[in-house]
Amino acid sequence: MPRYNLKRKFCFLWDVDGTIVDSKEFAYSVYNDVLKILGKQTFTSKEFSEFFSSDYQLHLSRLGIKSEKEINFLVNTWNQRLLTDKHKFRLHNSILDILRHLNENSYEMGIVSSTSKLQLQVYFDMFKIDRFFKVIIAREDVDEQKPSPKPFLVAAEKLGYSPKNCIVIDDMEDGIKAAKKIGAIAIGVTWGFHTYEKISKANPDFIATNTNDLKKIITKKLGC
Repeated sequence: MPRYNLKRKFCFLWDVDGTIVDSKEFAYSVYNDVLKILGKQTFTSKEFSEFFSSDYQLHLSRLGIKSEKEINFLVNTWNQRLLTDKHKFRLHNSILDILRHLNENSYEMGIVSSTSKLQLQVYFDMFKIDRFFKVIIAREDVDEQKPSPKPFLVAAEKLGYSPKNCIVIDDMEDGIKAAKKIGAIAIGVTWGFHTYEKISKANPDFIATNTNDLKKIITKKLGC
């Protein structure tokens, strides 16, 4: 395991869907309902998680949703369901405690998400988590998505930190790959969209299988 300079000042860059907010049930149900209506192949929950990608266009292509008409139908359905099915969203256990800990210890934090601004606002309205974050990068804010490092580079620049002084927390292989490209410390979490096996392939510096693991990594191994 590499040695970390624990005297340097870190910032934290968080993914949201799957990492902070449990949104898997919502996403799976909306996508499968849309696929049924469009007469396309539906997927099991396991299959859905396996090919779920942070790259929105790639993800839609894997689902077989390619035409402008189909994409518009998906987007409209998704946005309607954000209002009717938002009860399906919840914070993962103890995530709020970790955010509070970092905030109370003056660590600056940013959100780096492939999720739309509209959906992030739903989370902010429900859970009031936006108060912890100085910078918020949504899907619309950058022209490239993870595994491109650009979203993380934009967030690091806005926070005023070197990419190597960033700690990235993400539940997807794409996010971990992007973090490694910029030399950030990458923590993969396995309670979101991607499995332990898939997260492991991206070679994160740490893997947390539950939020207690994550807190220990942050406080004990990284000294934050």
